[in-house]
Formats: sequence, C-alpha cells, structure tokens
Amino acid sequence: MTKRPIACGATAVALILTLAGCTNPYDPAQRAVGGGLLGAGAGAAIGGAVGGGHGAALGAAIGGATGAVTGAATTPPPPPPPPGAYYGPPGGYGQPAPGYGYPPSGYAQPAPGYGYPPSGYAQPAPGYGYPPGPPPSY
Repeated sequence: MTKRPIACGATAVALILTLAGCTNPYDPAQRAVGGGLLGAGAGAAIGGAVGGGHGAALGAAIGGATGAVTGAATTPPPPPPPPGAYYGPPGGYGQPAPGYGYPPSGYAQPAPGYGYPPSGYAQPAPGYGYPPGPPPSY
C-alpha cells in the first residue's frame, strides 16, 4: 500500500524538476510564477499541518504571494556576451566578406588584363585576332 503513493510522489517530483529546467533564469516573470507555485505548495503544506483545512488555504495564499514577490525580486542580471575575439564580428546583411561582391568605390577601371582594353586602342593586342599583313586570298 505504501509503494504506490511513494511512486506517485517520486514521479511528481521528477516531473516538477524536469519542467523547472526548461525555464529562463533571467526572466523575472518566469521566476515570479515559479516562486509563486513553490510558495503556494509550501504554504499549503505548512498551513494544513498547523491549522487544518482553512489553514491550508490561507497558507497557500500567503506562500504564493510571498514566493512570487521573492522570485521576481531575486532575478539575476543576464551574463555579459562572450568576448568578440573568439566569435568575430556579428553576422548579418551589412557588407560582403572581403573578396566577394563589387570592388570598393574608387576603382574607375577594372584591373589590367580583364575586361575591354583601355580607350585609345583601335586594334586588339598582338597575338589576338588575324595576323598582320594582307588579307588571305581565297
């Protein structure tokens, strides 16, 4: 007979601890809810043991309010962000990585050897096109 209540209690404690690990410890609202629930449970247990049925209700109300205020008041500040040396600059859609995209402003002409020859050349560079001399006769 005592094995079933112990198993149910152990299961309830395991579920409570599992759900408690899913909260954000730096959110005051979540800490207020968690503190209120823990305070209400503890207050109901103490009030029920000391004063009976009405004492359990009064203990749950007082414990819940005290737990909610204490949980919100004891919220720690979030930790600082990690140093930037390991992670580098934040990502985003700002500037492309070096070597990608358009060249920086200030370049009026493409690099030598790429694109069209500079203005002023009427003929292609030597070695390209037809050989110099009279056109071939067919």
